[in-house]
Amino acid sequence: MVTSIGFVLYCAFILSGYANDWAIKLIGNKVYISNITLVLLPFVWLLSGNAFRGLQRPVGRWWAAFLVCLLLSTPFSVWKGGSVTMLSNFIPRSFLTFFYICAFTTSLRRCRTLMYVNIVGAVILVLTCLKFGGTGGSADGRFAIANSLFFSNSNELGLALLLGVASFLFLVYRPGMGMRLLGAAGILLSTIYALKTGSRGCLLAAVAMFGLIFFSSRNKVKAVIFALPIMGLALLILPTTMIHRLLLFGTDPGVNQAETSEDVAAIDSQLQRRELFKTSLAFTFRHPLLGVGPDQFAVAMSGDAAKEGKRSPWLGTHNSYTQVSSECGIPAFICYCAVLVFCFRSNWKLYRQSRDNPALKDVTTLSFCLLASTMVYAVSTFFFHIAYGASLPMLAGFSLSLRLAAEPLVARRTLASI
Repeated sequence: MVTSIGFVLYCAFILSGYANDWAIKLIGNKVYISNITLVLLPFVWLLSGNAFRGLQRPVGRWWAAFLVCLLLSTPFSVWKGGSVTMLSNFIPRSFLTFFYICAFTTSLRRCRTLMYVNIVGAVILVLTCLKFGGTGGSADGRFAIANSLFFSNSNELGLALLLGVASFLFLVYRPGMGMRLLGAAGILLSTIYALKTGSRGCLLAAVAMFGLIFFSSRNKVKAVIFALPIMGLALLILPTTMIHRLLLFGTDPGVNQAETSEDVAAIDSQLQRRELFKTSLAFTFRHPLLGVGPDQFAVAMSGDAAKEGKRSPWLGTHNSYTQVSSECGIPAFICYCAVLVFCFRSNWKLYRQSRDNPALKDVTTLSFCLLASTMVYAVSTFFFHIAYGASLPMLAGFSLSLRLAAEPLVARRTLASI
């Protein structure tokens, strides 16, 4: 009973962000579902009897160790107050997400339900893009949702849309033409809007995801027939200025000739990202154990510039991996990467074990969708910083819950086939 209540509360928490965005746009105020669920979830979690179910496997211990690294880094932060403020938001809204999912998603049926909840969220996000999205007159012409609580940043919107694509894949693999058409439509619209954000990291992530679909498929012709029209139509609808911006990726900014103001903005962004990457590596090697403090890269960079009598832009690392290493140290970086590696290995292993057994169809599709989501996250976040967001703990918690729910089923089916 308690875990059922917790599962409903967590699903409501997932969708509450979208509800708040719409409420602010339509009535000028939040609906506060997130606040209510955020208060109730810890109590239900502790009463569930499964509070530390996530620690049964190494990934849970790596995730707990990641928080320990952040906590150890905070007393030595260049701005302790800023790190404490970040942690007070990160722990209840993001870190505990892993443990909530592991505690409440205790069966394959709930794993399937959670995927449907993610699909509902992806549908709402596409509708939000249709209703409220636009370039907002920005100099670089990038698509975003102005004044959104979560998606006013083009990179973060692009990531959310591509994670939605991975969720829509679940519908494509479901029986019934209606489900498959809905999934294909969701993938098409999400891909279009993801490319419109102009996020070059998300472009690479999209290519990597479609590459994964192709190479893991036993019917590669069918995979190509499915994927190429979607990518082709998305590029056809995409504004030419945004295609040009995406094509600038990988060129040498020193020799590239800017033709438009959008080109200038794109090239400046690329140069700036390179410098930020170099600086974040320098901070990593100067502070290898504890970093400069959680969420304090910009403060540390500004302090160094002030010592030289210069002014520094207030910017993050533009790379989630060096965000962790420079702000929290190399041990935290190892923990962070270990969680990602688990998501890859666990879902790939489940996919390989179940794909030849029709009775394990749900395990196959769920594990593959989570594998695609992990691919998207791992690739795209190399180009922007979101290490303290909820995406990684959600993926890790979902992956572990699926592993724990599926292992007995896979074992029984394997014994039955011997």
